[in-house]
Amino acid sequence: MLADFETEEFADGQLVFSAGDFASHLFYIKQGAVQILAESGAVIAEVAQGQSFGETAILKGGVRSFSVRAKGAMVCSKIGSDEAAQLLTTYSPFLVTILEALLLQQNMHNKLRQRSDA
Repeated sequence: MLADFETEEFADGQLVFSAGDFASHLFYIKQGAVQILAESGAVIAEVAQGQSFGETAILKGGVRSFSVRAKGAMVCSKIGSDEAAQLLTTYSPFLVTILEALLLQQNMHNKLRQRSDA
């Protein structure tokens, strides 16, 4: 299924997106890793191969809360908001509710971590 999505490559240190950018895509890491950055520039998390990032903002709408940069060379699948919405409609409403709850919990955790790193 991931083969159907656009593939994008990033060089070491290259920004994938910045805090405040419109959230139009989520990303699935095929190779490499990224660093999630607080407003201060401090690294608050790392996400590696087989994981995704950018899903909270895209599912809830709005703008990016954090900046993300490649840690080493990184290759990812770029999944648009419409494509993500179509994927979600294939699951039961119960699973969508669980996913939304997990994303809310992750978002709150990230905000608390950002405050403690500031």
